[in-house]
Amino acid sequence: MISVERLYIYTGAYMIIGGSMGGPAIRSLIAGEWSLPVLLLTIGGSGMFFGAVYELLRTDSDEFSISASRLFVVVGAACLCFLGMLLSVISGA
Repeated sequence: MISVERLYIYTGAYMIIGGSMGGPAIRSLIAGEWSLPVLLLTIGGSGMFFGAVYELLRTDSDEFSISASRLFVVVGAACLCFLGMLLSVISGA
């Protein structure tokens, strides 16, 4: 069985959440669709993504601790965000 550190799963889930929110918003900005919600999604999604990258690089994996239930909730939220982004892209919304 492959053992993966909880830090990598946790920060990876936050990177997926940030990318799922910020990616489509950045695509909308590039297409010229400027609005306050799109701008806030871009800032929030990018902030989550780069915040997770910063935490991954600055946190010692041996000292990081998170309960299994909290990790499960974060990974579940990442899956739902990614699924929502996929459905949005597929439907063309």
